[in-house]
Order: sequence, then C-alpha cells, then structure tokens
Amino acid sequence: MTSFPTSDAARVVAVDLGGTTARAALVDRSGVLTARLKEPVRHGAAHEQVADLMARVAAGTDAVSAVVGLPGRVDHVQGRLHVARNLPSTDLGRLSAAYLAEATGLAVELAGDAELAAIGETYFGAGSTTGTTAYLTLSTGVGAAVVSDGRVLSGRVSGFQIGFLHLLGAGRPMIEDLGSGQRVREVARELGRDVDYRALTELASGTGTGPKTRHARELAAGALADIADAAAAAAILLCHVVSPDVLVVGGGVARAAGAHLLDELDRRIRDTAASHVSWDVEVRAALCGDDAGLAGAAAWHLAKPIAVAAAADRPGMKGNRR
Repeated sequence: MTSFPTSDAARVVAVDLGGTTARAALVDRSGVLTARLKEPVRHGAAHEQVADLMARVAAGTDAVSAVVGLPGRVDHVQGRLHVARNLPSTDLGRLSAAYLAEATGLAVELAGDAELAAIGETYFGAGSTTGTTAYLTLSTGVGAAVVSDGRVLSGRVSGFQIGFLHLLGAGRPMIEDLGSGQRVREVARELGRDVDYRALTELASGTGTGPKTRHARELAAGALADIADAAAAAAILLCHVVSPDVLVVGGGVARAAGAHLLDELDRRIRDTAASHVSWDVEVRAALCGDDAGLAGAAAWHLAKPIAVAAAADRPGMKGNRR
C-alpha cells in the first residue's frame, strides 16, 4: 500500500455516484475515510444530491477540493458527463464540475467511477503502482479502468466502457447485459421473487424434481453461465488491449461470486489456446470493497490522466471556498 504525508489540508471530499447508491466521505492522502455518508441515488436530481453530499462532508473542515466519480463516460477536460447508462438523461447535463464547484465552493474534478476504483485498488488495495493494473468491476453495470506505472490510462474522455461492447455473434447482447446485476434482476423478474447472486448459486445446485424447481434451476444455471462468459470476455479483452500484470476484479456481483468466479477467470485466461494470452496475468480479488472509489480520490492528484493534468487550470472548475 502506498502512503502519502497527511494533514487536514491534504484531505479531499470524495463522492462515488453509482447506478443505485451514492457514497461520500472525507479522505486523506493515505486513503483513510471519515465523515462517511451513504444514500440511494435520487435519479433525476443527482446533481443536487451530489452537491448536498459534498457540502455535508466538507462542513467544519478545511477541505478545499473534491473528486467526484460518476458511472459513465466523463469528459475530464470539460468536466462533464457524456454517457451514463444507469442514470436518466436528465442527470447528464447537470452533473458538471462547473455546477458542483459553484454550488459548494470547492474545486471539483470529475472522473469515471471505475477510474477512481482502479486508483483506489492500485494505491491502497490489490493492485500495484509498478507495472500495469487492469480493474474490472461487475456491479450494477460492467466497467473497467487501467492504471499503468501509477497513472490512469485515458485521453480527455474516460475510456474502457467495456460493458457497452457486444459479445461476438449475431444478435448477441452487450457484456453489461449479461455480466452485471442486470442479469440477476432478469431472473428475479422471471421467478417473481427477489434473488441475488448467492441465491442463484443455491437454485442452480438444487436437487428438486418438480417443474417449477427445474425451471428455476435452469434459469439460475443459465444466468451464472452468462455472467461467467461475459466476465471472461471482458477480462480477456482487457488483457489483449493493455497487457496487464495484474487483473483486479471487484464490484458487488464479483464479491458475491467470490473465489469461484476468480478461479474461472484465471482458468480461461491461462487457456492460451483459447485466450491467446501468452504471459502471466495475476487475477486478484479487489480488497477495498465499496470504498475503492472513495479511496481513489486520495491519489487522483498523482494518478489522473495526462490530459487532465495538462488542463488542470481550465476555467470554471475552481471553487471559492476559503
């Protein structure tokens, strides 16, 4: 784990806005979180919610800056959100660094949520600041980011929106449709009851013989296979694009799947005849959990993409908090 000198002035306000949950905290340069807040996302009013969370976390502190992770494609230089599949379109234009800076008085920078999580895992969790760490998240959606020699690989717009890619084959769905919580919710709708990933594994291994039991078992087994296939496709694609030394796998679905999914990804990557990945890639479980994105804000000043660092003095993103 990498540590930095800490002081009150070194603390930043961190926000991680997901598709379903908004988290915020004050984070120091060692990745230690305090003043935590967590609440369901207010779809359609996410800009106001994020500003409110920022203000509440910053109250009574001398924090002057904030880093906000958003669930989609972020224009780092202009400080705005381009695409977010898990947020309504009304939130896109409003979630801007300029608006948040004006609303809170803090200097604000935006990042993709997967980018911040990748930084958090690289500096404080399962990744490494030397070499290349690829981060794959399986959660409400599927996302990815890459940190090479301590810095995020990205241009002016956050990349690696891997969940948007379609699996090979005519009419195949996107990776995100099969490899995320969306697939679990599909099974829940078909069964007419709440299920999570663990419930899927129990259903898939059931031994009942009645028609309803067999149907549930087939649905669950199919969903588990889809998630594994989509995760493997994303992992192997990341390997070919960035040649990582380490692949960190996180997100709620990945945590629920546990070692079984990691072992399956490792097996498929090592099957060089099928994957064509001819070097050693170490597959690791994420260690920071839901805190990865918030912790990543602590090292954003070191890990931000070169395009962002070059535009650090762009107008309209600075706060006026004293």
